[in-house]
Amino acid sequence: PSWHDPRIPVALLQLLYLLLGVTVLGFNRTPGQLLVVITSACVLDVVLHRLIRGSWLFPLSAFITGLSLSLLVNYAHGLWLPLIPVFLAIGSKYLFSVDGRHVYNPSLFGIVASLVLANDMISVSPAYQWNGIPALGVFIATAAILLFGLRIRRSVLVVAFLGFFLACLGLRAWIMRHHIPPETLILGTLSAPAFYLFTFFMITDPATSPESRKGQVFMALVIVLVDFFLHIRETLSTLFYAAFVWYSLYGLWRLWESCRAPDKGPGERIKILAGGFRCHINWRERLRTVLALGLLAGAGLGMGRLWLMPMSQVDPGFVLVEIPAAQAGISTHPGQVLQQVDPRLRHVAKWLLSVGDAVAVADFDGDGWQDLFVTYPLKAPRDRAALYRNLGGFRFQRVPLPALDNYVQHPRTQGLPSGALWFDYDNDGDKDLLVLSGYGYPRLLANRLAETGEAGFEDVSQTQLGRPFTVSLTANVLDMDRDGWLDLYIGNAMPPYLSGYDRPTPFTIFDLPDPEYPGDRRALNVMPRSWHNADNGGRDLFFFNRRGRLEAADVDGLGLGETRWTLDIGAGDLNGDGWTDLYVANDFGPDSLYINRRGQRFEAIRGVLRNTLGRDTYKGMNASLGDIDGNGFDDIYVSNVHEPLQAEGSLLWMNDGQVDSKGADAFRDEATRRNALNPRRFGWGGAMGDMDRDGRLDILHANGMVDDAYDRIYPACGDYWYWNARIALTGPDIHGYADSWADLRGRCIFPYEKNRVMLNQGQFFVDVADRVGWTQKDNARGIALADLDNDGDLDVLMTHQFQPLGIFRNDAAVKGWLGLELHEDGKHCNRDALGTRVEIRYGDPVQRQVREVHASNGLSAQGDARLLFGLGDYQGDVLVRIRWCGDRQQERHVASGRYLRIDYPSSS
Repeated sequence: PSWHDPRIPVALLQLLYLLLGVTVLGFNRTPGQLLVVITSACVLDVVLHRLIRGSWLFPLSAFITGLSLSLLVNYAHGLWLPLIPVFLAIGSKYLFSVDGRHVYNPSLFGIVASLVLANDMISVSPAYQWNGIPALGVFIATAAILLFGLRIRRSVLVVAFLGFFLACLGLRAWIMRHHIPPETLILGTLSAPAFYLFTFFMITDPATSPESRKGQVFMALVIVLVDFFLHIRETLSTLFYAAFVWYSLYGLWRLWESCRAPDKGPGERIKILAGGFRCHINWRERLRTVLALGLLAGAGLGMGRLWLMPMSQVDPGFVLVEIPAAQAGISTHPGQVLQQVDPRLRHVAKWLLSVGDAVAVADFDGDGWQDLFVTYPLKAPRDRAALYRNLGGFRFQRVPLPALDNYVQHPRTQGLPSGALWFDYDNDGDKDLLVLSGYGYPRLLANRLAETGEAGFEDVSQTQLGRPFTVSLTANVLDMDRDGWLDLYIGNAMPPYLSGYDRPTPFTIFDLPDPEYPGDRRALNVMPRSWHNADNGGRDLFFFNRRGRLEAADVDGLGLGETRWTLDIGAGDLNGDGWTDLYVANDFGPDSLYINRRGQRFEAIRGVLRNTLGRDTYKGMNASLGDIDGNGFDDIYVSNVHEPLQAEGSLLWMNDGQVDSKGADAFRDEATRRNALNPRRFGWGGAMGDMDRDGRLDILHANGMVDDAYDRIYPACGDYWYWNARIALTGPDIHGYADSWADLRGRCIFPYEKNRVMLNQGQFFVDVADRVGWTQKDNARGIALADLDNDGDLDVLMTHQFQPLGIFRNDAAVKGWLGLELHEDGKHCNRDALGTRVEIRYGDPVQRQVREVHASNGLSAQGDARLLFGLGDYQGDVLVRIRWCGDRQQERHVASGRYLRIDYPSSS
């Protein structure tokens, strides 16, 4: 091409935009993925042109196609998924052509075909990746017009399209005004740079658009009318589908015109008589095209299946048998909380209260059986926070908790129970209970079992915690300074206090402050201001334990002062130095890894490039720590959403242990490679445990967002995700305010999804949920693993926002196992032994497993504190090596096949 080729400024402008995207804006593609897309597009175009048409090609058009796909296509982690839209886009140029010109804009065909064929593994790039900056759209439009718009003679097309589109947009806003504010729909659409990319770069392609003014007007009208029809049907990615319809019709018309043309002479063109027309089709070229594309597709599919080893069948060796909650003695009744929300927030109450159904496991009465505490924020007051004693045989008895009676009865003034955590805060040898609060004050209940010999609880919140107002879903404990006392970290999801007020104004969803002047919307500024980098969440809380007295710390001074939307906190020693570190899973933005620097402060670890640790743009729901690959260092599993418009998926950060020298590069996301992505699910809790007792940690995953069980209005539950897409198009000053959101009442967001049981096969995971009997479809939240019947395998507890607690007995084949219950002395280490590392060795050849004692280890769930090791077919003695709280070491041989209590060794 010459320097006057109008494609050159197109390529340069898109390249500039792409560079801004991966450095300044919120693109969630890695440089490696972008390099793969652009390079493969160019190489594929050159190879196909040579094979099919017999000549070499300078791939400028393919370069532009690669840039367009990099801007407009979204996919999860890994390098192979980006090849799919590239193959479809470049292949379409040769497969669908008339008189040597392609029928479809290659980028558009690659996008639409991927949406249809890739089974939701690929989606259109979410609008929020542009940071909601309207100026970017203006920049695209201005640059396109000045650099190449006038030279390609498509001004009529652009003007006609914008005119028709604005008219239909106004009509849609008027039709939908009762469901979504018109300004949300209009401003969001017109501020989305993707809209301008479509308008100025895609439909103006000279090779696939009419040259005549009349043809351009007709093209614009058809695309806008089809787009309008698809919007009325609440379809996603409407512009791309509408343009695809136009290109298909226009391609047929071009073929018609070609058939009517005079005979083009002898040679390879074979004349076909069809309806009186002589069509000229180069059959040899078509055959070469089909063969070349078929061979490439077959090779790609073969390599994909070879690479995706989890296609193999696995015998799980166990089944999960559901024990109905009522049969187990656990009662739940629907509540009226959604109707008690302030009227100004009622339309999004189901979103704001979509989490908080939690379960925490511990032996609170010292009888050797794991007991349960559950929180049900949306259920009836008497069920909102309940303690159950394990009687054995999967039967539970409700234990009165008078200290919480007032709390559960008055959500307007007291808040809602939203999670729980058992830990021994006073080092007296029994389990105390922290009850988290949404829109209220947390409670700390001291267990008096050690003092009186009988389990009972006293509310010590006022003296220990004060009255910190929270919107919290998670907490964890660790001995940060290794003084033998457990420190407390409480995460806030939403900001506890409303912004913009002169005095501290708590944010309670039940009673917003009245407007103080016309147009006062401060009380509604409570939603995330960014879909990928929200920093207007709540500031987390940290309490040092000063020998049984909790003391609030300066989180900024500790290095924990971020204001993200914290949903879960994982705690464990990630660099092997004996000091407990923190991984914080944040919704609507990057997660945070904090390395404990010898009890003095935490150091935030972040990568340099997008999609490295601490630079992800995902929606962190869950943080579970465990040694997946057996290298002795805890890896991190972070659940996320993988649905249309958000084809992101979970993260599995594999840890090589060299955090101190390599920083974020010590962690590599291998969720896709190991088949732990949890695709096509709205992910929540992810629990780690050895379910089949083969010596490897497996992952159980809870899925499903919300249904209409508590707010049924319509005969069918409509999909809210379409409206969510409208909101996501807007800038921070629109979607940060609750009154700009569409009405969620009576609607669903990906409800009734199947959960997963992902068995660790060493190099990859295999989902065996169907084979173990986990076929129910849920709106699940947290998963706790606990041996409820003390038979040496892990049973499952699963919480649901609108359903009773799920209880599943693990009926497993006979295998070797060892259970360890560790107890510290409370002087050298904390009583719960948190931060203690255990290594076992057994068998011939010698096998090795490493675990760390954690408190909470997953969203809305605290599992069995005992360490359960699966030994496979091995039944003999086991060498146990213990590093107590990162310090003193102990080694002993023990018999397998039982639970064994090990106490901190005496000084003698």
